[in-house]
Amino acid sequence: MKWKTGICYLVLFGLCFLSGRLAAHLKETVLTSGEKRGELAILIDDFGYCGEGAEEMLALPIPFTAAVMPFSKCTETDAEAVRKAGKEIFIHMPMESLTGKREWVGDKGVFRDMSEDEIKTRVEEAFSILPDAAGLNNHMGSAIMEDERSLSVVMEVLQEKNVMFVDSMTTAKTLGRSIAGQKGIPFLGRDVFLDSTDSVEEVKKNLRKAAEVALEKGYALAIGHVGPEGGMVTVQAIKELIPELEEAGITFVTVSDLVK
Repeated sequence: MKWKTGICYLVLFGLCFLSGRLAAHLKETVLTSGEKRGELAILIDDFGYCGEGAEEMLALPIPFTAAVMPFSKCTETDAEAVRKAGKEIFIHMPMESLTGKREWVGDKGVFRDMSEDEIKTRVEEAFSILPDAAGLNNHMGSAIMEDERSLSVVMEVLQEKNVMFVDSMTTAKTLGRSIAGQKGIPFLGRDVFLDSTDSVEEVKKNLRKAAEVALEKGYALAIGHVGPEGGMVTVQAIKELIPELEEAGITFVTVSDLVK
């Protein structure tokens, strides 16, 4: 009878071992097939210049947000193309930088030597040109993002317009989150920059990094560009990676979707 008991224990051990292996296998299968889910918002800067890749970017079969320069030669043309494509519009507001030349920002940027009324008028003018903008992000702007007085005036206009602010994170000393919080303005900070490279594979690497952030915390915000900073390189990378990221559990959304 002892040998029968031994066989029973052996069979029971084998069944437990197999069931454990099966459970582990099933768990691994679920994880690799997209158990984790994440929302990825891509904000594409520099619409408004009729830049390379603008048309192709708007043809991408995913939702994203187009940040349009408000005072540029192609502002109206590009904004209308964004609307026809059904994409979300943001204002890509030129702001003074700590580095670089003043003219790089443009004649109608926000500068620290402007009065509060002048700053407010400038931002309101941008909204008069792009009245359907769902929010605003900074073009350059490291100097303004560190200046409490100037940034507070910008935020007050956004508060009046009931729209959100996206911090492009052009300086580590940004006051964006704290001032937006004081004003009760929906806020997001950039997680990953996608481009400023001529390598499609490098943009793909950055997209995968953004997807990892989204899967880890539930959402991520990536910023790319049309024109010389991104253009067709960024378009190609996004287009080729859409199926891979969706299979991994990524849902593409607009920027404002992340704060709804």
